[in-house]
Amino acid sequence: MSMKDSADATLIEDTLNGDQSSFAELVRRYQAAVWGTVHRILGNSSENEDAVQEVFLRAFAALKKFDLKYPFGPWILRIATNYCIDQLRRRRGRRVQLWSELTEFDQQRLLNNISRENEVEAGGMEGGEGYARIAQALLDGLNPKYRAAFVLREVEEKNYDEVAKLLGTSEVAARVRVSRARAELEKKFRAYLSGLKRKERT
Repeated sequence: MSMKDSADATLIEDTLNGDQSSFAELVRRYQAAVWGTVHRILGNSSENEDAVQEVFLRAFAALKKFDLKYPFGPWILRIATNYCIDQLRRRRGRRVQLWSELTEFDQQRLLNNISRENEVEAGGMEGGEGYARIAQALLDGLNPKYRAAFVLREVEEKNYDEVAKLLGTSEVAARVRVSRARAELEKKFRAYLSGLKRKERT
């Protein structure tokens, strides 16, 4: 156990013994990491601050189940990831446009990743405006589990072992989710290009 993990374990034990300041210290230590995960998966959302608070509330409620043999960081980030997946599922019900909630940088990263194998075909697009027109179709309706895995892997550039831990699944399952997300996004991208070509011919 590292010194940091040992210090975290002490803070957790003190929290369970009723010391509120110890949990406040855990929040201070991991707030930036939780915020980063929430922001990456949910995008630029007004709900992010509430989401971070909810993640720590859930962690506090589940703290007595936490196994002190393991590091606290991956555990709370898994809670954050699962919470974000739940929020994405609710958003689908509200038909919120997910793409618009990503940062411009992340939009470009995702588009570049998807269009990597379609560079020649995509060359006819009108620059940023052309990308903006297809943006909506790319992420709308994507299964929240696949979207979360794809964002963790392709936007945050986490390795598959980290993605698996954050999603609470196996590395094989994480690879499958990323692969399915990529395949679905590429399918939508090609469908857009096909539509574009048909318009050019008319």
